[in-house]
Parts: sequence; C-alpha cells; structure tokens
Amino acid sequence: MNRKQRRAAAERPTGRPRGRSVQDIFADAIRHHRAGRLGEAERHYRQILAVAPRHADSLHLLGVTALQSGRFDLAADLIGNALAVKPDDPEALSNLGNALICCSRMDEAEASYRKALDLKPNYPEAHMNLGNALGQQGRLQEAAASYRRALGDRPDYVEALVNLGNVLEDLDERDEAIALYRKALVVEPDLAEAHNNLGAALYPRGLLDEAIASYRRALEIRPNFIMALDNLASALMAQGDPEAALSIARRSLEIEETDDAKGNFVSCLGRAQGGPPDKALQPLVVRALSQAWGRTGDLTRVCIDLVKLDDTIAACLARAVAAWPNVLPSGPLFGPNGLAALTANPLLSLLLDAGPICDVEMERFLTMARRALLDSVGDGNGSMDRIRFYSALARQCFINEYVYCVMADERRKIDDLRRRLVAALATDGPVPVSWLVAVAAYVPLHSLQYADRLLERAWPEEIIILLTQQVREPAEERRIAATVPQLTGIEDDVSRLVRSQYEENPYPRWVKVPRSRKADSILAYLRRTFSLAAFDRSAPNGTGSGDRMEILVAGCGTGQQSIRTAQQFPTARILAIDLSRSSLAYAARKTRELGISTIEYAQADLLKLGSLDRRFDAIEASGVLHHLADPWLGWRMLLPLLRPGGFMLLGLYSDTARREVVRTRGFIAAQGYGQTADEIRRCRQDLVDQGSVVGTLSGTPSDLFTLSGCRDALFHVQEHRTTLTEIERFLGQNNLTFLGFEISPDIRQFYRERFPEDHAATDLTQWQIFENENPDTFAGMYQFWIQKE
Repeated sequence: MNRKQRRAAAERPTGRPRGRSVQDIFADAIRHHRAGRLGEAERHYRQILAVAPRHADSLHLLGVTALQSGRFDLAADLIGNALAVKPDDPEALSNLGNALICCSRMDEAEASYRKALDLKPNYPEAHMNLGNALGQQGRLQEAAASYRRALGDRPDYVEALVNLGNVLEDLDERDEAIALYRKALVVEPDLAEAHNNLGAALYPRGLLDEAIASYRRALEIRPNFIMALDNLASALMAQGDPEAALSIARRSLEIEETDDAKGNFVSCLGRAQGGPPDKALQPLVVRALSQAWGRTGDLTRVCIDLVKLDDTIAACLARAVAAWPNVLPSGPLFGPNGLAALTANPLLSLLLDAGPICDVEMERFLTMARRALLDSVGDGNGSMDRIRFYSALARQCFINEYVYCVMADERRKIDDLRRRLVAALATDGPVPVSWLVAVAAYVPLHSLQYADRLLERAWPEEIIILLTQQVREPAEERRIAATVPQLTGIEDDVSRLVRSQYEENPYPRWVKVPRSRKADSILAYLRRTFSLAAFDRSAPNGTGSGDRMEILVAGCGTGQQSIRTAQQFPTARILAIDLSRSSLAYAARKTRELGISTIEYAQADLLKLGSLDRRFDAIEASGVLHHLADPWLGWRMLLPLLRPGGFMLLGLYSDTARREVVRTRGFIAAQGYGQTADEIRRCRQDLVDQGSVVGTLSGTPSDLFTLSGCRDALFHVQEHRTTLTEIERFLGQNNLTFLGFEISPDIRQFYRERFPEDHAATDLTQWQIFENENPDTFAGMYQFWIQKE
C-alpha cells in the first residue's frame, strides 16, 4: 500500500473507537509498522477492527504483520477478508500471493499476482513476486520474463536485478547473470547477497580469485552470512588450500550447522595436509563421525591422528610397533593405565565402530590386544573397562572381516574356545563374557551352531550391541536374501564367478552413509554440477521438477550408491540390481534401517536386462562394467533401457591409475597366493611388512584394511581397465554426450589452469594428456556423466 492509499483509507473509516479517531490510530499503526514494531502495529490494527470489522486497509496490513511474523495461514485469511471488502486492491492481491506462496498454494498465488497486474500493469513489485512464484515452480523462462518486466518499470530495482541474475544462472546464461549482479552492486554496493551470488557465478568459470574476493566482500558486510561462508570454504578447497577452508568451515559451524558446512568440514579434514591435527578439533570430529557428516573414510585419518595425541595410547602403540612381529603380553602392551585410557577415549570408541581402521600402527596394536584378550580368557578379570574395549575391538574385527593376521598357536586356542562355547550353548551351560568377546574377535558369532541361543540370555549393554551386530543383523539379512526377487537368470560364466565372489564377500561393508544433498531433479543437479557443459538442458520426461524419476542402479552392491541416490532424489523410483543376494540383503537391511521406501532391490545380471519391460530417466553403473567379460558390451546393453535425453553415471577403472594394482597382482601371481581368506590375509600381511600397503591403492587405501576390500582390489576374478581415449571412442560411436567428471574441485581447477581454453572441462583428449602428466588423478575410478541423444 502506498502513502496515498493509506491516507485515503484513513479518511474512510467504517467506525470510530472512543476517544481517538480511526485516522489517528491508523496513522500510529503505520508508524509502528514502518519502524518494525510489529506487535504494536498489530495491536493498533486490531483496535480499529474491534469497532470497524470491515476496515479493509487494517485487515490487509494486519495480514501483512502476520506474514512478516511467519503466521502464513492467518495472513492469507486476513488479506483475503480485506479483498472481500475491497476486491480491486492490487497491493493486497500481491501480498495475498506472497502469503499463498508461503502456504505452498502456488496456483492460487500465481492467479492473485496476475489479477493484481490486470488491475495495475505497471506494478514492478507484483511482476517481481510473480517471477518468484514461477521460479519456484521451475518455470524459469517465464520467471525471467516477469523480472525483466519489473525492471522495465523500474530499471534500478535491486531485488529484481538479483533475482533475474539467479534465474539466468539456472538457465546457464551466466554472462548476463554476472552483469546483472554487477549492476545491482552499482545501485547498492553493500548488498551482501549480490556479492555472494556474483562469486557463485564466477566460481564455475574457474575465476577463483575473483569469486573468493566476492565472498569475502559479502562477509565484510555481513560477517555471519552462512551461504557466503560455505561458498568461500568450497572455493578455498578448489584453490588447493584445505587448511584455510577448514578455518572458514569451523567458523560457519559456530554460527549454524548447515549440511553444506558439515560437508565442507569433513572434506577439508580429508584433504588437509601437514603435521598433527589441532586437538581443539576433537569435539567437532567426534560429532562428525557419530552423526555421519560425511564419508567415514574422509575422517579416518584425522581421527587416528587425534587418538595418537593421547600420550598413554601413543605409548601403547609405540610398544606394539617396536615389538612387532613379536607379540607382547597384556601387561607390557597396555602398561599401568593403557586399558583405561583406551576405554575413556571417545574418538577411539567411535572409530572402532564406524568403519575399518586404516592405519598399520593401530592394526599392529589391535592385533596384539586381541591376542592378549585370548590369552587372558578365564583369568577372572571382568572389569567394565575390559568389556567395553574388547567388545569394541570385536566389533571392529567383524567390520574388517577378520583381516588381522592369526598365528598358528592362536588359531588352535581360538578353535578350542569356540568348541567350548558351542558346547555350553548346546547344554544351556554358563557362558562367560570373556569367552563370547574373545570368540567374536576372531570369528563372526552368527557362524556358531546355536548362535541364536545367545539372544535368549541377559547380557551387559556392550554385549547386546555386539550380538546385534554379529547375530541379529546377519539373521535378518538371511531372511531378506531368501525373499529378494530375481529379475533375470545368471548364465554368463564370468557373471557366475563374480556372483560367487560377492556372495562370500559382500563389498563394501559399511556402517554409516552421510546424507546426500537433495536436488529438485536430476537435471537441476547436472546443471549445477556441469554448468558450462554443452548438453540438452530441456527437461526430458521424468528428469525435470514435478515429475517422478525412474532410476536404475546397476551393480548396487551393499547399497551405498542406491541409498545416496534415494536421499538425493527422494521422489524418484529406484530399481537397484546386483548379482549377489548377500550384497542385496545387506543393502535392503540398511535401507530399512534408514527408513527409505523408494528403492526396489532385485537380483539380476545386467547382461540380461534386455528382457526388462521398463525404461529409465537415469542409469547409474559405477564400478560394475569393469567386472564383466566385455565392459563395452555391458554398456551397450544398458543404453536401450535409457530414455532419449536421459543421463547415465559410469564408473570405470583407469589403466594408468591402477598401475600399482597391476604390479601387485603380478606379485600375487608370482608368489602363488591362493583365493581363500587365510591366503588373502597372508598376502596382505606380506604387503604390509614390505611397506607396500599405502602405494598399492592410493585411491581407496581403505580397501587394504578389510578382507572383502583386499579381495575386490587384488584378487578379483575379473577386472578390466581402460583409457580416456577408449571411452571417447565409445561415446562417439554411440552418439553419447560427455557432461563431465565427478571429481574434486581442486583437481578440476588444476586441469583448467593446464587447459584454460577448455572452459567446460569436457575435452577427453586433453584430459588424457592431463592424466598422463598426473597419473593418480583417477586413482579411484573414472566417474563421469553422459547423456543419450
């Protein structure tokens, strides 16, 4: 409402409260409202309405106070009542639209804005608000037109300049977006949002110095601007300065713990280099690990380094490493206070339960600690410190699939104890806690005869947790495996061998998965991730907002990828297939545990999916094709299942990056190691003793700290490796468009500095040159997106 309207309304009161005129009270209400004293303004509007219930302007502005204080339904009702009295008020119609948007009543909001504009065509606020409504519905071109109309009426309308820039960014018209942000800053130099958005537009172009300067300027204006802090941390990471990025991420977390801030914190820790970590990080690291702020693997190294800052624990590790390969008994190993320190360290307790501990020094200590547990069975020491530490150690051994080496005499002892435990269960005899924990540290409890009887007994809380991990959950997986539907036969010889491997060793075994950032649609995600790539950005069926996507995850394994996809696209319908029922059962159990209901798991061979009467908007096949007899045939088999314009995520091993794996596999063949679990342990221990454990798998070193990881990396029955030149040839032969790699931002920036003319970073010939110069670039896999024509 403008000043003239308010004056006119004040001159047309419908009633008069005692003592003061409606005009006077309304003038006071407006004064309070403009000063931001919403409570006082509301009191005055209500005072008028008590005697003049149809005072349209008081109804309208009372609704505005409700809108400003977050009472959206009330706001819509009040402004609607005002319009019932005065239906041709364009300002009230525009504000009603604002309230309806907040109530998610988008169609009604749009209609209200359009009615306001019918009454007052040159109304920039209504054009701008209509643009907001259209943008929220994904109608970006229409939104841009509305913002342009607002700017036609008011060229220096800062909010419309910024909002048009935002929409044009989404439409990949970044040059004009940058110009609009700069124009907004000429009008209003201290607009923090415009500085932040300018930085966000510069960042994908690789203009990191300018982007960082824009973020810093936004923070000078508004120091607690969370989005600018998170963007600055990301840009500093891309610039190769994880330590500075970590400082910004910590500052952001102190203000508000957003998902972006948590993710930045974990990513910074995963890539930070240098000396020992800051001990002050420990409380945040404990929370990051326990709440799965990011991938466990990105936290493992800093967690271990923080644990080693404990002098008592460090002394325990030093004694174990100095004695190796000799074994220390309990007293010399732990010292006088070692066991208490180990139990009291919250980070170590979490680490033992979170995933495999990827550290040779820790492994040697834990191997000796396990032996000390076995040797002390029956000594009568059942202290809670012992129970807590050794139960956690047993859970760690289950997680790493008992990858630690076992001496011959140790094997005889554990076999004898195992027989005694089974005999006690058979006769309902007493089972000391020390027996149970010791056996659980060497073999999974669910493998014991009568294991289910353990669940019928009363145990301390630590043992209940252990039994859940080693008896209850495996029993649930067996039940699930029996009910998993089979979509295709499995007839190919290589497929049968691969299925057998993963039935024995589902991979990867994982405990927690971080929550993925939600995306409106797969198209929106790819537009944001590959903003400069040339591909068809018109939304194909199922990939735009408002549609329900159909996604196939081929070779889903134990479910990390399918769960991540379900979290990222919560309205999508996902079919996740794998050869191994054991892997599928693990995936299904974890999916249920997380309360996700949009994933359908099924056993199938992707080579036989041609018989499937379904088509998909997106297909993910990361880490599966290179285990086929012919990866290119497998890729071609998937293409007909993808709808025209659909997208595919691929993951393939790099021949260059796997050179150390190839060398190690040659060593394994020359030494004649077998494929059994004991042989894999023996081979792995030889590699550790030679100091080869780190260099062998630079991309996924955690694989060498679990049995299934070792088998998958070094003993796989089928592995193909490829080059970017071969991938480029296949893309050309099959009319596929390359969008870009899923790769860390610092590597992408390094590539851009090497090949600045390739703005979109999509030239595979130049990427091949880059990889030849930097052979560990794709140490994990080539992971990339393509689009089908």
